[in-house]
Amino acid sequence: MKRILAFVLAMLMLFSALTLLFSCSDKPEEVKEDNTEKKQLVDDGSIFYERSLISDGLPEKDYGGRQFRIVTHIPGEFYIEEGERNQGDLIKDAKFARNQAVENRFNVELTLGYTGTYSEVSSYVSKTVLSGSDEFELLMGMAVDTGALVTKKLFLNWHDIENINFDKPWWSKSTVDELTYDGKCAIAVSDLNFSSITATYCMIFNKNLAASYELGNIYDIVLSGKWTIDKLHEMVKDLYVDDGNDKRDENDFYGIYHDHGSHVCTYLWAFDNPVCKKDEEGVPQIAIKTDKIDSIVTTLYDMLYNTNGVFYDVAYKNEKGLSRTKFYEKKAVFATATLSVPTDEKLRNFEDDYGIVPYPKYDEAQAEYKTMSDGYHSVLAIPKTVKDTEFVGTIVEALSAETWKTVTPTLYEIALKTRYLRDSESKEVLDLVINGRTFDFGFIYDGWVGFSFCLQDILASGSSSFQSYYDKRFKQARLQYKTVVKALEKL
Repeated sequence: MKRILAFVLAMLMLFSALTLLFSCSDKPEEVKEDNTEKKQLVDDGSIFYERSLISDGLPEKDYGGRQFRIVTHIPGEFYIEEGERNQGDLIKDAKFARNQAVENRFNVELTLGYTGTYSEVSSYVSKTVLSGSDEFELLMGMAVDTGALVTKKLFLNWHDIENINFDKPWWSKSTVDELTYDGKCAIAVSDLNFSSITATYCMIFNKNLAASYELGNIYDIVLSGKWTIDKLHEMVKDLYVDDGNDKRDENDFYGIYHDHGSHVCTYLWAFDNPVCKKDEEGVPQIAIKTDKIDSIVTTLYDMLYNTNGVFYDVAYKNEKGLSRTKFYEKKAVFATATLSVPTDEKLRNFEDDYGIVPYPKYDEAQAEYKTMSDGYHSVLAIPKTVKDTEFVGTIVEALSAETWKTVTPTLYEIALKTRYLRDSESKEVLDLVINGRTFDFGFIYDGWVGFSFCLQDILASGSSSFQSYYDKRFKQARLQYKTVVKALEKL
């Protein structure tokens, strides 16, 4: 009996103590949140710590295991299988961890919906949305193809979606500055569009060869703002060595191997000559015809066709062009590339030292280095068949924030800057390249009939006349952009 009484008294005392402890706070959940933050926010001086300090501001929600379905032409950009992790790929591991973090936080299941080529994805989206079928929550579609879909009125306005905050650093500034019209935005770009980083155009150079040909400190030239198209032309014009067959061909040594396609289109934005700009009333207008556009075309024509030290792969002889292949063979000092190149195993095992530089400026008067991301990169759009926009907004914001906090730094600070780039200067220049990305209204909404591919088309034809191309295409291009503006007005 004494033992029983003693046990009862002990339980009463413990209960009283616990009651007193929890009654001291009206908000016990805040104690839990504080403890969690203290555990996570360990100041190790890394970019991960710095970014973890930025709150996404999202409410805590439990969606009861609900599926969040994404349609995309690049499934690996979003979805990582369990068996793909822990195989030595830092980026895949970071994406897998990001997905798990969002799934656990909101009790959702992130899953792939339809995947295929970008044209197949676009056809699927058109068919399902126009039929009113609720098949997916988010489209991560190819930039230009998705832009063309906007005229079919398939998507919702991002500015109407709950919990989306474009002031946060994981959203591209261009989403508001260039891709929004009159408070309407059908297409957005965030860090979740990881391909928009890896598809960013740049140039690579062989440091050993640059030193051999006494080209000077190329990094100093870039960082001093003197890296212009004239400077590049001057460096490479006489760098040519025949392979012994007395024939100028792809097997010779050149100052630069220059691929065709968007490798050429990029100069529009690198030279700060976008396709569209907003007028005084905020309406996007065709603005490509500037005082310098004729000079841009003739300068590039002269460099690509009339310069001994330049091989212009206008035929685009393999899937990725010749520039990367010939660079690996040490047959070029410079080569056009994207930021996916530094993660290439062949470049990681490259014997010579190499570096990254941005596309050159038009002239020294141009304030900043600029570039573009290849049109293959993904953009975000929400189908109008979505009924629960709060659910979609919450998960997209969470995925974008978590990508910015963990996946992007893994590429930027660990993979590129630490594992793949070999010098501190390349890391500094990398900032210039990424910060110089622009998402032009005229490019995203080109619809394959605008002016975004004008340099590619004009130069491939062997012409140096911008005016004739402009005259032939202007009416159709103007109609395309006006149709897009009208579609946005009705969002």
